[in-house]
Amino acid sequence: MDPRFPKWLRTLVGKLDFLGIPNLAPLLCAMAILAFVAKAMGGASIERFLFDPYLVLQGEWWRLFGFPVSDGLDNPLYLIFYVLYLYFVINTLEGQWGPGPLTVFLLLGYLSALAASFITMQPISIWFYILENVSLAFGTLFPDLELYLYFILPVKAKWLAMLAGALILFKFVFASLMGKLFIALTLFPYLLFFSPMLIGAIKSKYRVNKNRKKFDSDMWR
Repeated sequence: MDPRFPKWLRTLVGKLDFLGIPNLAPLLCAMAILAFVAKAMGGASIERFLFDPYLVLQGEWWRLFGFPVSDGLDNPLYLIFYVLYLYFVINTLEGQWGPGPLTVFLLLGYLSALAASFITMQPISIWFYILENVSLAFGTLFPDLELYLYFILPVKAKWLAMLAGALILFKFVFASLMGKLFIALTLFPYLLFFSPMLIGAIKSKYRVNKNRKKFDSDMWR
C-alpha cells in the first residue's frame, strides 16, 4: 500500500489483504456491460439495478448485490466512456495499491452506501457513491495525471476531484441533518483513507508558508 498512508491504516488494511480480488477493473467493466445487455435485450429498467431499502426489507434481497451501473445505462456511447473510465481508474489504483487495499476500499464504499441508504431509507445507486470515492482517491493520488474527456478535452485529475469535492461540500452545507449524515456515510471510505494525508499536507503547507514569511521578514532587517 502507498507509504504516504499512516502506519495504522496500512497495518489494518494489511490484515484484510486476504480479501483482495485481482484484476477488478475488467470484472467490473464486464458486469456493467452485462447490465447494459440485460436492459437492452431483456427490457430491465434502471430501477431494477438500484438499491431500495424498502424493497429489500420486503424480500428483494438481491438488490444488496448492485451492478456497477449509473443512470446513463441506456446510452451505448455513454456506456463506452463509462467503461473506459471505470477500467482506467480502477486499474490505475490497483497498480498503485495492489488488489488487497483496493478491494477493501471498494468493499468499504459498498457497505457505507448500504448503511447510508438504510439509515435514511433513501433509494440509491450504490456504485455512484463507490465511484465518487474512487474518483476522489484517484484525484488525490494522481493530481497531475491528465484525463481526456470524450477523448478531446485534457483535464488534470486534481481539477475533477476538486470540482467533485466542491459540489459535495455545497450539498453538505445546505443539506438537512439527515442529509449531512448521508453524505458523511457515503464518503466514509475516502475520509478514512485520506484524511490523515490531507491534514498532513495542509500542516506542511502551513509550515512552509510560515517559514517563508519569517525568512522574508528577516531578510529585510
